[in-house]
Amino acid sequence: MILLSPFVLLGLIALPAIWWLIRATPPAPRETTFPSLILLERLKLTREDATHAPLWLLLLRILAVALIIFGLARPILLPTQAYTHRHSLTLIIDNGWASIPHWNDRVAAAQVLGQASLRHGHPVTILLAARTADGSLPEPFTTQDDRAFSNYLSHIQPEPWPVDRSAVTKVVTQYNLASQDIIILSDGVASSSDEQLQNALKKSSSVEDMRWKGCGPFVLHITPDKDGAFTAKTETLSPCADTSFSLRAMTSEGNTLASFPLKIGKSFSVSLPVLARNQLDHFSLEGMKGPATTFLLGDANHRKPVGVLQTPGDTTPLLGSAFYLKQALDTQAELRTGDANTLLSSPLSVIIATDGALSGDQTKSKILAWVRHGGMLIRFAGPDLAAPSENQNQTGGTSQSDPLIPVPLMNGMRQLGGPMSWGKPQALASFPASSPFAELTIPAEVNISRQVLAKPDNDLSQHVWASLQDGTPLVTARAEGNGEIVLFHVTSAPDWSNLPLSGLFPDMLERLINRSAGINGKTPSSLMPWRILSVDGELTPPSPAATSIHAKDFKTTDINVFHPVGLYGPARATHALNLADHIPTLHTEPLLGTAISPDGAQPERPLGPSLIFAGLILLLVDLTLSLKRRGIVPFAIMLLICGFPYQAYAQSNAPSASLDTQIPQAALETRLAYIITGHDDIDAASRAGLEGLSNYTSARSSASLGHPDGVIPGKDDLAFYPLLYWPITADAQPDPARIKALNAFMEHGGILLIDEQGAGTEVNPSSMTAIRTALQRVTDGLTIPPLTTLNDKNVLSHTFYLLHNNFSGRISGEPVYIAREGDEANDDVSPVIIGNADWAHAWATDTSGNHPYAVIPGGEDQRTLAYRFGMNVVLYALTGNYKADQAHYPEMLHRLGQNSPNDPSSQGAEGNAP
Repeated sequence: MILLSPFVLLGLIALPAIWWLIRATPPAPRETTFPSLILLERLKLTREDATHAPLWLLLLRILAVALIIFGLARPILLPTQAYTHRHSLTLIIDNGWASIPHWNDRVAAAQVLGQASLRHGHPVTILLAARTADGSLPEPFTTQDDRAFSNYLSHIQPEPWPVDRSAVTKVVTQYNLASQDIIILSDGVASSSDEQLQNALKKSSSVEDMRWKGCGPFVLHITPDKDGAFTAKTETLSPCADTSFSLRAMTSEGNTLASFPLKIGKSFSVSLPVLARNQLDHFSLEGMKGPATTFLLGDANHRKPVGVLQTPGDTTPLLGSAFYLKQALDTQAELRTGDANTLLSSPLSVIIATDGALSGDQTKSKILAWVRHGGMLIRFAGPDLAAPSENQNQTGGTSQSDPLIPVPLMNGMRQLGGPMSWGKPQALASFPASSPFAELTIPAEVNISRQVLAKPDNDLSQHVWASLQDGTPLVTARAEGNGEIVLFHVTSAPDWSNLPLSGLFPDMLERLINRSAGINGKTPSSLMPWRILSVDGELTPPSPAATSIHAKDFKTTDINVFHPVGLYGPARATHALNLADHIPTLHTEPLLGTAISPDGAQPERPLGPSLIFAGLILLLVDLTLSLKRRGIVPFAIMLLICGFPYQAYAQSNAPSASLDTQIPQAALETRLAYIITGHDDIDAASRAGLEGLSNYTSARSSASLGHPDGVIPGKDDLAFYPLLYWPITADAQPDPARIKALNAFMEHGGILLIDEQGAGTEVNPSSMTAIRTALQRVTDGLTIPPLTTLNDKNVLSHTFYLLHNNFSGRISGEPVYIAREGDEANDDVSPVIIGNADWAHAWATDTSGNHPYAVIPGGEDQRTLAYRFGMNVVLYALTGNYKADQAHYPEMLHRLGQNSPNDPSSQGAEGNAP
């Protein structure tokens, strides 16, 4: 412990004087009432009154004054291991990307170390090891003023690039800092210039290296797989056993597409539906910010829209050539249809042409030019392609005059019973290892009964991506310019094979789409920085020092102040420069000096305020005891003492005191509720979703909704809630108490909104069976009336907003089921609404009012529709079917018009009335 104002201790000299004054003070005179003056002669003193205060009171007063004097001397309690230095102190602070996890601790340690040196009269120098945004290394900051030192520390921030040990070495040599005591607050990450700095510091009288233990820093690695999935892995410098994080797939607006558990050091496969991948912008570790825990994807090869060339009647259900294509691509791609001019008017990644769609030399010329610029053309065979034409030569094969055919074709088609027939339909052979379809599982029932044959050629095998068991090609391909042409030797409808009816068909199309190039075309030779990643994980404008990168050197560029982590290239065709891809594997930096622990740099504890407060308390006690000895009780103390019983009585008898603690808040204000599932992430999303919906409804109507509540039916009273949101989870189990409570809730006018949370859709494609099974399991015994599909005729679709068959949530297009009209038992109001739109995630807002979850695929317009549907449901639950009469307005007005005496057409209206 030290004293910042030791001269105040001179006040202790006054303690003997205080002792003498207290002892010399006689007690207060005593009053005695005498019956007669004559008795005065008979009075004799039986004891002697003391002429000084009691010893305990004397010690109490002396202690109180001593505590106040010691407190005014400003004593400071130092940590167990305090660092002291005999020379000027230099603090070299690593403030690169690796210092972000422990940045606050790093600044706090520097504060303690610097103040300790300043108290001993030594100047302190601060040298930052990372370059600033303009590319220069900060000049050393030297001061002997404590306030200036603290102010400088409070303004420094970490940088999103590595430290520059080579530049630090030059500054240490230039300013002769090695002659001072040096403490390095290191990030612990090895670099190529560590030995150079270590040699420069050998001249110093004292070099100490302070490092932080525990997990971190972390680096997030994301590796794209050929099937469109990703492999995620988190690397760290220090081992972290059984440490896990949530990996979030994010949109460019900061909305969450999906969340996955990720353990440190272990690889994890991340798979997203194609529509979700089209919105995917970056991955990040939840709760961690910075360039090391954020992985950008860029736009250059991101969106891959698909166009289907239309032909008359090709979308006829079960018969049209494009019908099965659209069914297979419905959830696999961003799909567009039209003629060649329409499709080529906007960027595309893939064009699919069914048989007969590529007619006309002008159309073929445009498609060929598009392919040569990087597009992928997928063609399907058919009678038109197999028919003889002027392009076929006399040997039975086609000539090479059609550049949109990957390989020459034989004349005619091979079919059962035909001239080139086989005995039975042929099954598919295993896909070659070089094929995009490699490792796909081939269903045993897939067989081919008709196909066009490729003309045998020496290099035919180099163009075959799939073949039949007899060796004949089924899918061939050829590079054309920067693009590719792919031909399925069968039709896209099930007339030549049952391939379009199998699950293999959409998988093959998805592989081809993932193989295709992005929609932005050729990469420029020089990539200028467009946005860089800040230490907070946000994309910001480029720093002044950021420079362009040559495209051919992009993959080998090192991360530094001149090439920071971020997006490079045109705004709509950016390339991502990620820290994980451009730094070596993390290794521990060798010690640059004597290892010291941050434990000794803990903040000092000032004891002065506590000692002064204790002294004042003792003086207050002395005052109270002194007044008591004199028989005087302060009026305030009497009032306080007398007031306690009255306050206790008032509180115990006040009706509102106990009433507010017993009645739920839902009885005092209108609230929505959700059923607690036991899954923290789902319950948090439900609460955030109903919070957002409540705020939206309160802002646009006279309904004033409070914060939502989580309830457990069977334990909590549901009578106070008009609407109950129930997200179904795959592990939900039946509960008789819950069924009983929900039946009573619906019977008394409550509405139950059941949400399957997008099971079987782009949001959650793999859980449809489990969720549907769980829904049947948990609703067994629930009194659900006959249901019908919600449409724009139902009162729910126009309770507040007019909704035209669009009841979107986080996803769109899913049907919503509601009780059929005519249920008189509940005033024709449906007690249950069932859907699969995942509404809560679409409604959810965070503490900043932002939307943390993405909606697919309609963006913010779709979110607005989700809010409107939710508001309609809330007002439907609050007001019932009061707007149902709107459906009868035309008939009512018509009747009024017929019954009007001034209307000549009203004659006989009564008889014709229905």
